[in-house]
Amino acid sequence: MRERLLSTIRSALAEGETEGLREALEEARIQEILEVFDELPEEGQHLLLTLLPKDKAAQVFSELSAELQAEHLKTLPPWRVQEILEELSLDDLADALQAVKEEDPELARRLKAYLDPKTQAEVEELTQYEEDEAGGLMTPEYVAVRASMTVEEVLRFLRRAAPDAETIYYLYVVDEEGRLIGVLSLRDLIVADPKTRVKEIMNPDVVYVRTDTDQEEVARLMADYDFTVLPVVDEWGRLAGIVTIDDVVDVLEEEATEDIHKLAAVDVPDLVYSEAGPLRLWLARLRWLVILILTGMVTSSILQGFASVLEAVTALAFYLPVLLGTGGNTGNQSATLIIRALATRDLEPRDWRRILLKEALVGSLLGGSLALLLVGKVALDGHTALLPVVGLALFLLVLFANLVGAMLPLGLRRLGVDPALVSNPLIATLSDVLGLLIYLLVARLILNL
Repeated sequence: MRERLLSTIRSALAEGETEGLREALEEARIQEILEVFDELPEEGQHLLLTLLPKDKAAQVFSELSAELQAEHLKTLPPWRVQEILEELSLDDLADALQAVKEEDPELARRLKAYLDPKTQAEVEELTQYEEDEAGGLMTPEYVAVRASMTVEEVLRFLRRAAPDAETIYYLYVVDEEGRLIGVLSLRDLIVADPKTRVKEIMNPDVVYVRTDTDQEEVARLMADYDFTVLPVVDEWGRLAGIVTIDDVVDVLEEEATEDIHKLAAVDVPDLVYSEAGPLRLWLARLRWLVILILTGMVTSSILQGFASVLEAVTALAFYLPVLLGTGGNTGNQSATLIIRALATRDLEPRDWRRILLKEALVGSLLGGSLALLLVGKVALDGHTALLPVVGLALFLLVLFANLVGAMLPLGLRRLGVDPALVSNPLIATLSDVLGLLIYLLVARLILNL
């Protein structure tokens, strides 16, 4: 279906025949449309958003990046822009208008004129929150009921309210001031006696977040409790909105992408490779590479300081690459394990003593095993005088690289810095410096150079 849809779109673009394309788009699934959307030129994307049924157009639009949303809102026909805005959920609508406002405030003001006063007010309220907080993720399209209502009254109310709600599987109970006091599942409601009061069947122990809760904490809570929806309250405890699982999936993808970028020393938020030009990619990668090359220059200074050692025993240089590579790999493994454990709350910085002891033992076992392997290679090469040098140096390097890789993320977390900043290239560079020092110092001491 994907290839057929792509071929139909390209034919429509080439021949100007849109009727067959319109029919194909009506039959296509949203995911199939999204799969071909990025492969189309701007003209093709514009055509798709124009010809799609308005509900599908809004669904496709909501999945686009903020930059693409802003671009299409500038170029689509006014009638289609209005239809898309009307079909979007409030949280998606607020995100889209915020993206436009950052690039073109005047256009954002004109787009808001398409909305009715109530929707405008709700969007204005949502855009007051930071996008990486619960308030920026939530939607105010929820169902709230009173504790004094009967099940029969709630069901009647639900029939009227359901079409405008994001989800009806959980209903939230509020008091006269709008404060959250309980939660009720649709299942509990259906099986209860129609005359039963909500206060008799609601769960008063509600797990919730505040509007200023970080999105990572929201995602962690929903994962821990297996929630599909989570209520959000303001500073006075009043129900402000709900965060649904589809928004959290986006958060998890965003956070994972950010951490992966940081581990590769590309510390630029919201980087989408397919949309980034060469200049942005250059800037995204340059800063850390400059830091790493400056750090790496220390290795050349170390080599110069131990030039006499290398001149006396040239064979020492034969084993430098394997020592430094092994140290970097060991440190990267250790750092990755600790960073992931911190992210999943399996570890906390206060566990540093236990981690230090464990990683010292692990590092010793790894160092001993790898040193035996490399010593065998040295012996086969006939450099018997270097056996203790290479063996001890690799053992110490693996031990210390393992400890550095484990302790650095803990130290950064303690300082309130994202542990993912301990990138693989940084660990490798530090291990190179550490490895050179250990190797050449051991050689000088053992060989009396």
